[in-house]
Amino acid sequence: MTKIVITFFIFISFVHGYTYNEVLLKAQASIFPKILLLDKKLKNKLVDGKVVYTIVYEQNDYLTAKEVAKYINTEFANSLDGFTYKINLVEFSELSPHIRTSAFYVLNSEDHIQNVAKIAKQMGVISFAYDVSNLKNGLLLSLMLEKSTVLYLNKNNLYTHNIDFVNVFLQMVRFIDES
Repeated sequence: MTKIVITFFIFISFVHGYTYNEVLLKAQASIFPKILLLDKKLKNKLVDGKVVYTIVYEQNDYLTAKEVAKYINTEFANSLDGFTYKINLVEFSELSPHIRTSAFYVLNSEDHIQNVAKIAKQMGVISFAYDVSNLKNGLLLSLMLEKSTVLYLNKNNLYTHNIDFVNVFLQMVRFIDES
């Protein structure tokens, strides 16, 4: 009987994608858009005058992506410090270098993280990772809830010619490298 229960839970996890921490999702949804505003070159990344925040997800994580969008809409009520914004939900398989976005928020994936990081770097936009371990695959920023809230920045992927954070922000983050 125990084997059946364990097999059932493994199957459910596989079918429904990754298991996400709801508290962490909410924290990231409330903080990442604010960090986006700390890029001094944000006005160059507006799409039709709006901040476009693209959530990239695996097919099985569609509901999680919708929840993140809902958290952001609840938190910011259609305005990010005077900027109107739009949230796009894009499946990893549909992502292309031609997408128009101001930033990426990337949920977990086994195979596609490096592609998103490459596109973000080419575009010169910020890429936020749900999982801090995805910074080693080229994404730029992540947030973890430890004893306190900790922001991690992958210093190897800080493409400073396109992203220019205010100095105060850079004093708050913990820099990590790909190792």
